[in-house]
Amino acid sequence: PMNRNFALSAHPLAVLGCLALIAMPAAASAQTAEQLAQADSNGDGSVAKQELLDLRAVMFGKLDRNGDGFADSKDSPAFGPPKKKFQEAFAKVKAADANGDGRISKQEMIGALTPGFDAADKDKNGILSSAEIAALSAAAG
Repeated sequence: PMNRNFALSAHPLAVLGCLALIAMPAAASAQTAEQLAQADSNGDGSVAKQELLDLRAVMFGKLDRNGDGFADSKDSPAFGPPKKKFQEAFAKVKAADANGDGRISKQEMIGALTPGFDAADKDKNGILSSAEIAALSAAAG
């Protein structure tokens, strides 16, 4: 559907950012801190792991452009900048392909590891406080 294509091409940084949290190593980045802030759906200044997982579900819907329940090469736009953005986003989520079939289900996307979140969650309470997000940003310099 046209709106899914628009969503992917209009908000590539949001899509790529959220997806980067799947594959990113424990190293901090300012971009990741920004992306975590985008996951703060209730606006309380902190990000619960569930908020991140909820955002992944939304991002999955933007990648699954043909609505078949999988994000894969069949969802890629045919050409131009949207194709490149899709390829970059899909490359970032390849680590979520738990069964190695070359496509990612919504369950795989949501259930993928969260190394960036886990590394930033210094007190291991499943919530990134505003201080932990700020520390992540500061560590990126």
